[in-house]
Amino acid sequence: MVTPRVSNRYPRRGERLAPATLRELLREPVPEQFRQDSDDDGLMLCDLDERAWQRFPEDVLLELAKLIVERVARCHGREAFQARHFPRPAAGLRLEDLRLENRTRRCLAREGFEDNPRALGDLSIGQVVAIRAFGPRCLVDLLAGLESAGAAREARAGMREGEARLSGQLTAAARRLAAMPEAELIRREDPRFAGPMYAVDIEARTAAELAERLVARRRDPPEAAYAAEQVEQLCRRVERLSTLTLEEELVDVFANGVSERNRQILTSYHGWADGRQHTLREIGRRFGVTRERVRQVCVKLTRRSQGLDQVLAPVMDRALAAAERRLPAPAPRIEAELAAEGLTRVGMSLEAVAHGAELLGRTVPFRIVKLDGGRLAVAPEEVDAATAIADMARKEVYFRGLSTIERVLRRAARKQDGRARAKLVRRILPLLDGFAWLDESAGWFRLAPIVKHGLPRMIDKILSVAGSIGVTELRTAITRNRRLWKTPPPENVLLEYCRQMPGVKVEEQRIIADPPRDWRKSLGGIERALVSVLRERGPVMDRGALEDLCVAGGMNRFSFHAFVSWSPVLKQVGHSVYGLVGREVSQREVEALIAARRAKRRHRRVLEGHRRTEDGKIWLAYKLSKAASTYAVVTVPAPWRETVRGRFRLENPQGEKVGTLAARGGRAWGLGAHLRRCGVKIGDQVLLTIDPKSHTAVVSVNEQG
Repeated sequence: MVTPRVSNRYPRRGERLAPATLRELLREPVPEQFRQDSDDDGLMLCDLDERAWQRFPEDVLLELAKLIVERVARCHGREAFQARHFPRPAAGLRLEDLRLENRTRRCLAREGFEDNPRALGDLSIGQVVAIRAFGPRCLVDLLAGLESAGAAREARAGMREGEARLSGQLTAAARRLAAMPEAELIRREDPRFAGPMYAVDIEARTAAELAERLVARRRDPPEAAYAAEQVEQLCRRVERLSTLTLEEELVDVFANGVSERNRQILTSYHGWADGRQHTLREIGRRFGVTRERVRQVCVKLTRRSQGLDQVLAPVMDRALAAAERRLPAPAPRIEAELAAEGLTRVGMSLEAVAHGAELLGRTVPFRIVKLDGGRLAVAPEEVDAATAIADMARKEVYFRGLSTIERVLRRAARKQDGRARAKLVRRILPLLDGFAWLDESAGWFRLAPIVKHGLPRMIDKILSVAGSIGVTELRTAITRNRRLWKTPPPENVLLEYCRQMPGVKVEEQRIIADPPRDWRKSLGGIERALVSVLRERGPVMDRGALEDLCVAGGMNRFSFHAFVSWSPVLKQVGHSVYGLVGREVSQREVEALIAARRAKRRHRRVLEGHRRTEDGKIWLAYKLSKAASTYAVVTVPAPWRETVRGRFRLENPQGEKVGTLAARGGRAWGLGAHLRRCGVKIGDQVLLTIDPKSHTAVVSVNEQG
């Protein structure tokens, strides 16, 4: 037996059970035991409007009303729903016009809504539920009464539900939103757009979905004018995005709706306030909080975008694209261009831009490489190549004094599997300390602080001996060192180098020491000895005479030959005739030395004999000349050139290994170490017995064949 109902108890006969405002919370099928026939399949709690009184018995409706209140009680605490706008009651409506439960009416009257229910439209659903002694049942009671009263007014005006006109303002706003390309990227979790979206439809996941649902709606939501206003506000917020700067966009995403203090803490820490990232200590002192509290505030706020697949950030996207187009380039140049384009007003550093992009879930298309105090923005895959280029440039200049773009690129490309590019090299080099072009078109450059070896050392030596020298002669002098130069720098590069070199003056094509240098201090031991002998006995000398004097003075014979062949302070003025660089020598003096040497020279044959022994070995006898005793390179007679070829184990007469003999093209070498240990002299006899089968060679000294 059904208990008689009091007229103001929810649910009230003829009024809806499920308020349309709470539709999103009531998307739950009607339990099977309450369904009357097959037409009820698929029926949901949110569908129980005024027509339910013709469809179900009253006792069933009482049970369904309990389910509705229970469902709202479980779900009404959702933060998004709590913040939703409460529908504004119609003008002129009073609480006594509604058949509300006594508790609902008393709670509202206590708060001053009895004569002015429209003021409820100034609150959110959460604020209404928070009224003392109110609660979910009162909320359902109030909304059901308000919506039923509105439906009754429409009925009295002669408007049937099937003929109800939809709000043109809301439809126009929805279509405007649907036409925006950004609508797909606007998520309801984004704090910038959550308010308007939740105020209209808490089920729509994106702005595009919201617009689609509104355009396809069959009836307006409660207070359609307010919903249209919220959609218009959402459109204005989207349009505003294109007018923001980078720092304003980041603040909008991560500090939207937070306190002013927390906003300033966040922007100061990340460099969005003035372009400079401040430390936790600086910010803590400013606001009177600990460093840990500053860190906590920043971490909490930057987590606000977590869970979003892609945060809508068009300014950041444009900034990243602009930076990527300019790579590789010095970071200050890109920063200045971003500011010039209006993308940042405070001059954000690229490091701050990269950090902001990471917080937004963007892939940063550049990395910052620090080089000698400079900052270079490069593609991520070019970071190692940039470091390798800088290292190669420093090494090249350290050993040579200068280098070229091409040479640095070639060496770096070998090390980096071809990832180094000429454009990258040209952007990196100007960032290195002391960089200066010598010939930009040809790619010659120098690094001023690196002056240990190579060209500056050679110029210092040459000027200490010559005092001044023409650029052509200077280039010839430095060309003597073949290990350092395969192709020496051109004359214009040498002149420019000398112009930039301290203690050097350039007058037209001539380089002058200013002030003059002391060759005794500029030269090392062997070169100093060579110059001393030539200054005393020169100005030019026969090589043999120069060698005898230097060796007699204690110089090692091998060191003599090495320095004579490459030292820049010496120059060869004729066959085996040498003088000092920068000194003028007459051709008559040179010819006189050559003639004197020819007159003294006696024909001397180093190879004294050769034969094949009975056991098939090859026997060779040599009498050492000065050259042979120095270099230990001997000739192989023509009959045995093809037989004596390759590498042979070198043994003494006792069968002990003393080295390796190598032979090719009629010459054999590898005797030097053993002959020096034996203390051979010019004129000593050396015997070689070579066994081609076993690839061994026996050497003996001062034995007669």
